[in-house]
Amino acid sequence: MRWHSVNYKAEDNSRSLVDRGWWLSDLPRLMLVCRLRGHRPVVDGYGPAEAGKHAARWVACDRCGVRPSPQGSLNPETYQVGDPYTGPWIPLTRVLAANAMLDLFGLRTTPVHDDDRGTPGPWPESPRGGLGGQVVVGSRALPGFSIGIEVGNAGSEHELNVHLRLGWLLAVYVHTEGFGTWVQRRLNPTGYDSREVRLAVESWQIRWALWNRVNAWSSTDPRWQQGHFSFDLMERLFGPKRYSYEPAGDEQVGVVRMPEGDEHEVRLLLQRERLGRSRLRWRDRLSWSVQWTATPGIPYRNGRSIDCWSVQVSDEVVQNGTWQAAALIALGAKMSQMRAQHDYRPRS
Repeated sequence: MRWHSVNYKAEDNSRSLVDRGWWLSDLPRLMLVCRLRGHRPVVDGYGPAEAGKHAARWVACDRCGVRPSPQGSLNPETYQVGDPYTGPWIPLTRVLAANAMLDLFGLRTTPVHDDDRGTPGPWPESPRGGLGGQVVVGSRALPGFSIGIEVGNAGSEHELNVHLRLGWLLAVYVHTEGFGTWVQRRLNPTGYDSREVRLAVESWQIRWALWNRVNAWSSTDPRWQQGHFSFDLMERLFGPKRYSYEPAGDEQVGVVRMPEGDEHEVRLLLQRERLGRSRLRWRDRLSWSVQWTATPGIPYRNGRSIDCWSVQVSDEVVQNGTWQAAALIALGAKMSQMRAQHDYRPRS
């Protein structure tokens, strides 16, 4: 068993009273039913068994989700996901004998005999799992009330995620790694969309999700799965407050010169930005923004870049006709700030 924690308050200079993440790993998984009755092997995997489409099949326990070692590589055209596995196994004695020989050379790995390729091996003797989470007390916790549980999918690192948020007072997040696989396999066994049940009260709205896909929405989804109800009187009378953007002129081309010495060609589009309600147009708040795009993007850390964003410009520079220069300066300053946060310098 291993314990590890991180003080995010110290790392991010957060104003929260407490902001700490924690992990408890290498915990033995109980799996009482499987230990008493043995594992229940079924075919697991992804993708349709159709020509030209990527698919894979292996073996897992239908109850606890543990995979044998090796997990096997089955023919997708022969085996269907969810079917009981009744095929051959690599004998445990062969694995033990081969590993004993490999230990002599310091190469401990699971052997694969020519006759065993694609065949699953024995079940692990002592599967392990972990728990983790985060506790936030103070201003960094998001406003409003929220409670929910998320059930992972077949490819999730976390089988279960639970959270409780009490405004700026307290936020608690807990996730499992390995534990809760039985629940995941019963409720969400196929596909790669996690599901959630959530109730939140925030920004004068009640929001809910009832077995909705996490971070996904489609017009074909049933309306009962997720939605919201606003008890904001202004919104009920005059409509929700929204941003809208109207292009002001044609797209311009410019070059942003970064303080680090590199240069990037960008395309700039001036936009009139409007924030207001549909039935109170005379009270709209107007401002200017410049949307920029770059191909390829502007790097800000190793292996990462940004190719589209926007920056704010003032009424004065728009009236003077110098908004392009102001946008390029703001863009360079923002990207340089992001590079400093990630300790990145482009190669010369």
